[in-house]
Amino acid sequence: MQPDFFIQLMQTYTFDNVSLLVASAITFGFGFWEYIYSFRLVKREGSAPFPIWMHTFYFAHDSSFAVLFLIAASCNSWNWFLTGVSAALFVWTLFELFNFYKAVTVERREIWSRYYGENVTARQAIVSILLQLAVFYSLVNVVIMYIGPGCMFQWAAITNMVMATMPGLLWRERGSRKGGGMGIALVILGGTVNTFLPCGMFVGALPEVFNQPWFYIAGVAFTIIAVRNVLMVRSMPAKEAIAGEKRPIW
Repeated sequence: MQPDFFIQLMQTYTFDNVSLLVASAITFGFGFWEYIYSFRLVKREGSAPFPIWMHTFYFAHDSSFAVLFLIAASCNSWNWFLTGVSAALFVWTLFELFNFYKAVTVERREIWSRYYGENVTARQAIVSILLQLAVFYSLVNVVIMYIGPGCMFQWAAITNMVMATMPGLLWRERGSRKGGGMGIALVILGGTVNTFLPCGMFVGALPEVFNQPWFYIAGVAFTIIAVRNVLMVRSMPAKEAIAGEKRPIW
């Protein structure tokens, strides 16, 4: 399991390394903030801001590394950082279960009618989710097999790159702010910028991996895309307030 990777993390993540702890808290905070928006939007508007395949991809990623970090924590006297990362990833996994439930019960027609027709069934939706999970579990764990669990931070950076780009394609397809909005677009932009900062979590935790020209070049490219998504949402009509109902999510 590449124990040197976990040893390096335990040596790097100490309570004395305040700047890295703050940077990591901000990075995890953006992730939770994005999902809080997702919960509110799908509950209030019946549409999530992320396509279903992002949920299945993140579920496979988060649950796989949650188990690996849990095993590593159990082998290292339940180190606080390894245990905390595992717990956070398990929480994100539970978030995705909620998203699956809403996709099947609320968003089913919007997501799957193009494939199964207007009368798409819950069974068809569930089978589709399971097939996607099989694909993404295979993808994530084959890469882990090739590289080792030390690729967790690389995978996490990729999930942020996916977040910077793919929701915008869904919003453009909808042609409205339903299931999205300026708030979530700006949060994603902030999370994207934070991912690629020289003082951010990724460079701070593993500078030998991330403090490279291509990482910063990628940061510029994905930040431009995230800005473009903000401008696209801004160009769409604002959500209409309905008398007697809660104010629309911005």
